[in-house]
Amino acid sequence: MPTLAPPARVLVTGANGFVGGWIVHRLLDGGYRVRAAVRSDDKARALSAFMGKKHPGSDSPGAFETVVVPDITVDGAFDECLNGIGGIIHTASPVSFAIEDPEAYFQPAIQGTLGILRSAAKHQSVKRVVFTSSIMAIAEAFTQPDKTCVCTEDDWNEGAVEAVNKLGREASGNAKYGASKVLSERAAWKFYEENKDTLPYELSVLAPAWSFGPLPDDPASPTELNGTARLQWECLFATPPPPAPYPAVFNYADIRDVADAHVRALEVEGAAGERMVVSSEVCTWQDWYDAASRMNLVPGLSDLHPPRAVHDSAEHDRPPHVIMRGEKATQKLGIVYKRIPETLQAVVDDFRARGWLREFGARTNGAA
Repeated sequence: MPTLAPPARVLVTGANGFVGGWIVHRLLDGGYRVRAAVRSDDKARALSAFMGKKHPGSDSPGAFETVVVPDITVDGAFDECLNGIGGIIHTASPVSFAIEDPEAYFQPAIQGTLGILRSAAKHQSVKRVVFTSSIMAIAEAFTQPDKTCVCTEDDWNEGAVEAVNKLGREASGNAKYGASKVLSERAAWKFYEENKDTLPYELSVLAPAWSFGPLPDDPASPTELNGTARLQWECLFATPPPPAPYPAVFNYADIRDVADAHVRALEVEGAAGERMVVSSEVCTWQDWYDAASRMNLVPGLSDLHPPRAVHDSAEHDRPPHVIMRGEKATQKLGIVYKRIPETLQAVVDDFRARGWLREFGARTNGAA
């Protein structure tokens, strides 16, 4: 089972995203050479300039380069991108919950995934492909179940697929997104199983939980954030706060652990042919508010988000929920999960350094 090690060259799709950006950082820090795939020349120039500042050595020949793939659904879109590539991390997929037509989700997710797998099959240099799925491919992560249940890598979010098949355009954005993750991941496994005897590479799939943590890029203000990066800003620091922070209960992972898991999936022999959940713990936003209060991280935040009364129980506050088991990533990849206090400290330090927390004061971790 071939694996990768520095200074192998890795293609990262969706490299300017929250997950993809952190993966690029971790790869460059680890001595890998990176080819970052984005969808426009403007994004390529911005990413090159930013990585050049953050990783001074990345401007040496071949250390970091960008490639523009405007439409990942086009046949052969990745053919020329894969020359000299040893590993692929495929994170690119639609994430907007406002898309009405389910096919607008499904085609980029499915065809983009199959396209890169087919292109990789033409390149003997490619030894490992890591595909970024989601816990949304495993179970519904937005709506509450009737009772608390445990999900593992053996489960699939059949409900999302059934909802879209039944309701079509009228299905919720959450259902369309979940179905797109199910269908694209299943397409990847089907292609791999049908062709693995002749493929030069092995496939690993990671299903990250809601990913929070410091930002991998340099947005000018919180208004430029999207996805879970925007969610963590709005639920922790936005004024006025959302009337009901959403979701009510969720499985979370530190974004840096998610990135490390992707890199390790390239390197670990036992990751080949495996599907792995990346999830640290189940929590509510109140758990984050309580941690911020205990750590005295942000003066004034407790006025915005009061901590629980001492006698109240975190478990008592939680309605029925899904528990995603992330132990396999620990066993296979050696991931030691960060917990809320460590993630929260990093987020506060990051946002404060950007000047985004001035209204809350200057204290960090109890120090003036």
